[in-house]
Amino acid sequence: MNISWKSLVWSAAAVLLLLTLATPLNFITIFLVMTPFVVLYTMFNPKMFIMHLIPIGVIAFFLSGSFGPVVATLAFFFLVPAIAMGHLYKKGKTARLAVTVGFVIVLAQLLLELVLFSVMFDIDLKAELAAMLADNFKQFEAAQIVTSGWAAEMATAYSDVIMNLLPMLLLLSALFFTIVTHALSRLALRTVGFQAPALPQAKTWRVPKSLVLYYVIAMIALLVMPEGDSGYWKIAVSNLVPILQMVFVIQAIGFFFFLADAKKWPKVVPLLLCIPLMLLPPAHIIGLIDAAFPLRKYFVK
Repeated sequence: MNISWKSLVWSAAAVLLLLTLATPLNFITIFLVMTPFVVLYTMFNPKMFIMHLIPIGVIAFFLSGSFGPVVATLAFFFLVPAIAMGHLYKKGKTARLAVTVGFVIVLAQLLLELVLFSVMFDIDLKAELAAMLADNFKQFEAAQIVTSGWAAEMATAYSDVIMNLLPMLLLLSALFFTIVTHALSRLALRTVGFQAPALPQAKTWRVPKSLVLYYVIAMIALLVMPEGDSGYWKIAVSNLVPILQMVFVIQAIGFFFFLADAKKWPKVVPLLLCIPLMLLPPAHIIGLIDAAFPLRKYFVK
């Protein structure tokens, strides 16, 4: 298959993925959309990329029917970070820089969209979320499983929690988008003869020790703050704690890969050990200890 056929295949993949955004499959395919655009941008100069991009956008827009404007908006949303990451790959920059830039762009766009929806359409996100949750919870009231008024009360409580944790959710979403895109793009770019840079090996993952101090301070602050406090600092600390816990989970993953390498364990062992790390909330303590103390040197002869 020559380069022109490869470009057609990736263009077709881009169209198909954009079309799935108007289907129930979108909760999966939305994480794959950036990859074809990263590949196409890396393959061509800007002029040739635009020549491929225009028919992709036109075809996806018209085949999506009434969802065309939504698909076009999402396509533009993911196109910007895809171009940025592809450009950095072409320039031979590190994977860490590409992921960081992609993460910042996706996060900035998510924040911008929230502001635009709130201002332009006068949408109260908290009220809309509470109404949606209340509609779902009312089926329990209809079945007389719970008492009357439970749906509205729980909807308000859950919407408060979600809105308070919204910054963390946006951060994790942006990070997940870029990590998945980088991993898939590295594999995809091999099909066109391009070797994209890899992230550092998991066994080398380390976080600054200062994060341990920040975590301790955040935990103390969370404990001393009043239960019903909904001010700025309570929201900030409530988001900082789970974010730092996720960071320490990543540190723990790095520790197990380091341990497996030091002990010459089979490669599947650290992968299996990562499963409980991701599922059990207290598992971040392993990463916390590894970050705070020179734990790894005791496993090296």
